[in-house]
Amino acid sequence: MMINYNFDHVFYPGADMVLNTQTLREMLEMLIRVNLVFLNRARQLGYAVPSVYRSGVTYRRQDYWEPIPTLYKRQWGDCKSIPAALIAEQRFQGIHSEPAFRWAESEKGDNSLEWHILVQLGNQFDDPCRKLGMGANEVARFYAAGH
Repeated sequence: MMINYNFDHVFYPGADMVLNTQTLREMLEMLIRVNLVFLNRARQLGYAVPSVYRSGVTYRRQDYWEPIPTLYKRQWGDCKSIPAALIAEQRFQGIHSEPAFRWAESEKGDNSLEWHILVQLGNQFDDPCRKLGMGANEVARFYAAGH
């Protein structure tokens, strides 16, 4: 089932960066919590859920925010769904991890911003999308932006 949300108060050219960041973080936390519900239920039912890195999922850009079952069924996702799945997996295992963002100007030339989502473990950062196929040329602009 598709459930649509309309967030027209954020993520537009000139939108407040604090509001953008806080909204993005809450959206990711919701997806992480949905993934944790799935992982807990799978354990209760005796289902083995592979880790993100062993699932066969690869990186490909898309518009949807998808939980683990949909992501694994599709076999590809981007830096919304993949990091949320990895963070849920880590939290499920008792490992504290958080989403971390990198902002860069959109390639559309409309003064809007795009983001890339990483996984933060203490002082270390994991970039699951890059490990799963995001091209170095695509990710480089997020690291060069310094946000």
